[in-house]
Amino acid sequence: MDVFLMILKSLGLSFGICAIVLFFVLAGTLFWVRRMAQDRVYCFFLSESKQLKGKLLKAESNTVIVGTGENAPKYLIHSTKQFWSPWPPGFPKFVQEPVPTYFYVESNAEPLDPYDRKSLISPESLRKISDESMLKQMWKDVRETLGIKRAFGGNTLLLILVSVAIVASGIAAYLSFQNIGQIDAITKATEEIMKALGIGP
Repeated sequence: MDVFLMILKSLGLSFGICAIVLFFVLAGTLFWVRRMAQDRVYCFFLSESKQLKGKLLKAESNTVIVGTGENAPKYLIHSTKQFWSPWPPGFPKFVQEPVPTYFYVESNAEPLDPYDRKSLISPESLRKISDESMLKQMWKDVRETLGIKRAFGGNTLLLILVSVAIVASGIAAYLSFQNIGQIDAITKATEEIMKALGIGP
């Protein structure tokens, strides 16, 4: 029993020490993040080798300097071209701090405006084009299934007329089967009446 209590006390002491250490580490991390993010901007640089690097830099007179020394490259910052991102990346959200962020190409001192990039196509237009491609593929599958020649592929009106003709043929066949069933029923009823009256074979 004494051994069991001793183990419990040891475990409790260990958990207590871990909780205290974790608290101080978390508090220290929060303090460090807040201090590092103060008066700094987070800059993404796209190099000529297509590699993207992010650096937290101190803003000085609407510029940021990468590295040290007289030949260190300098980049401009504009409030109209900034956006916000959480720093440091990969940390839990309650630890991260939102910081002004800029995007650069290494050979250009001007930051890029992520909202002023003219695109040849919008996401909505791309979706419509994709849907149209899917529709064309569906028509192609239908043509191959029905054995329609490719020469008819570009004539939409002809495809519609062929489809209507197929549907109309199906309806006509259904009505014909119904009429045949009704005729058989009438014929049987007539034969039974004639038998009852003693007429016929």
